[in-house]
Amino acid sequence: MTSDTGSTDTGVLESLAACQCGFVTVRQAEALGFGQSMLVELTESGSWTCDRRGLFRWARVRRTELDDFAKWCTWFGGTATVSHYSAADLHGLGHLGPRFVHLSVATAVPSPARQVALHRSPLGQGEFEQIGPIRITTPLRTVHDLAAGGISQELLNEVVADGVAIGRLDTHEIRASCASACHEVAVRVESALAAAG
Repeated sequence: MTSDTGSTDTGVLESLAACQCGFVTVRQAEALGFGQSMLVELTESGSWTCDRRGLFRWARVRRTELDDFAKWCTWFGGTATVSHYSAADLHGLGHLGPRFVHLSVATAVPSPARQVALHRSPLGQGEFEQIGPIRITTPLRTVHDLAAGGISQELLNEVVADGVAIGRLDTHEIRASCASACHEVAVRVESALAAAG
């Protein structure tokens, strides 16, 4: 097999995929010198699958429960951040059981799939963590996003209580963060903190 550029080495493509839970976008592959015909050959050989238009997955990478998050973070070229209900779920905060993959993006874009809920929400450097290919809002930012997003107070209380109990949230940091939050969010977060004891 040869790529459109004449290279036969798929190692560089596989290395990138290994860093992204197996996923590679067409744009990334093209930047590495792999044209459309090579990508077609790779899928026909069975070593790669076309997960959805514009997104490929290296078949040798083991599937995990993080695949959906990795897929969409890769799809958005590393600019989307797992947030809101999905971030709380990954952090082990509360029992929210999200039905959608919640992602925060800096600019308004249409959702690429029905199971993806997009939130237009630019993030500062200290408001997310990187776990392999997955960017995820910090527990503190997640609490503020949920408080602003209309979650019930009971569920917000559970999220905050869990975060404090497992050491992912610091009570002093939560109180300090309320000073720069809008009034409604600050009241809800402070109420959740008080309920956590």
